[in-house]
Amino acid sequence: MKYLKRLAIPCLLMGLSLSAISVIIPRTNSAIAQDLTIASSPTRFIQFPSLISVDTSDRDTNTRNAIYSFQIAVPQQAGSSLQKVTIAQKNPIEPISFSSDRTTAYIQESSGTRTDVETKTAIDPNTRAVSVTFTSPIPVGKTVVIGLRPVSNPSLEGEYVFGVNAFADAQRSQGAFIGYGRLGIYNTYISDVFVPTF
Repeated sequence: MKYLKRLAIPCLLMGLSLSAISVIIPRTNSAIAQDLTIASSPTRFIQFPSLISVDTSDRDTNTRNAIYSFQIAVPQQAGSSLQKVTIAQKNPIEPISFSSDRTTAYIQESSGTRTDVETKTAIDPNTRAVSVTFTSPIPVGKTVVIGLRPVSNPSLEGEYVFGVNAFADAQRSQGAFIGYGRLGIYNTYISDVFVPTF
């Protein structure tokens, strides 16, 4: 009887071990499969997008209807679509505030046609950096133009510099820096000169 009890205990332990293995193995396989899926997802750029140009529709100081346009090309060899762009002023002469609900974006085709793109815009209250997320990511081989609307042009004339970062994955905290854009804002108002007569 004692011999049977001694034999039963190792068998019981072996059964528990096999049961544990049968539970652990499927989870491990599932985790491996998930890691492979994540690794195969194109969420990083192989070749960075290019900042082609930056321009404004109005260079006068204090004007309220200007549009700052940022043209970005996603190369065929990018390896991933463009999902988000951040635009931040660098050492501004005067901080510029933007309207988050007036951002526009469109894909500029080589034929000259434009296809509007829906966006979501967020503005960091501390840094004033503007984040533009595309509802449908910009495919490789396409050029997108983002239009930011300042509340008004700055009152101080000079060259305003913007750093631009591109994101293949909108959830990542750090994107790929693709260049600086420069806008010249000037006081073009010429006042009448009073010349006294004697």
